[in-house]
Amino acid sequence: MPYSPSIPLTRWLTVRRADIDTLAKAHAYIGEVDGPGRPLSTGRPVGRAYVLHVVAEFQGFVRDLHDLAAQRLVELAGPKTPFVSLLSEAATANRSIDRGNADLRSIRLDFRRVGLVNVVSKIGSVNRQWSPSATRKRGDQANYGDLIELRNALAHGNQNQVDALRAKGSSDTVSWARQRLPGLDRTARALDKVVWDHLHSISGEEPW
Repeated sequence: MPYSPSIPLTRWLTVRRADIDTLAKAHAYIGEVDGPGRPLSTGRPVGRAYVLHVVAEFQGFVRDLHDLAAQRLVELAGPKTPFVSLLSEAATANRSIDRGNADLRSIRLDFRRVGLVNVVSKIGSVNRQWSPSATRKRGDQANYGDLIELRNALAHGNQNQVDALRAKGSSDTVSWARQRLPGLDRTARALDKVVWDHLHSISGEEPW
């Protein structure tokens, strides 16, 4: 039975990415109006908003995928219809990704609720660029952590932390965050496949 992408993954690659691109277009428009030497007072706020929005949209994808996984797990268990929504809600109540970031710890804890353990290492088994290698100093996992760290510093108005992250190579700019989008795409595809494989291994049926 071949794997097929989920609706949450499709939305990440289309609708959510289109929303992210809207901010990039706004940044490009500012550049056309103010010129390449525009002051940080115009360019930097858009860059910061872009970083926040990228992380928020990816968190939305993770939440949608977890919702789907919980619902399908309940349905595959075969309870009576009135109990499907009740059990699905119980599996998603008070999740880490609803109370904080979709960092790797939150993803690990939340997907454990649907019986998926070692999700981070399983992402690496699907995404060959997840970890560093001889041809690259950093992998998608480290780059994702950088995005989360920068998002937190910006969201909490912690300028000292932002400065410290800049010194380490992170940057609250559109161009820096855009360079991480291909890695987020690979991570999203890998997580989607890992969840599909997990549900399929439990039921022997096509998860979605």
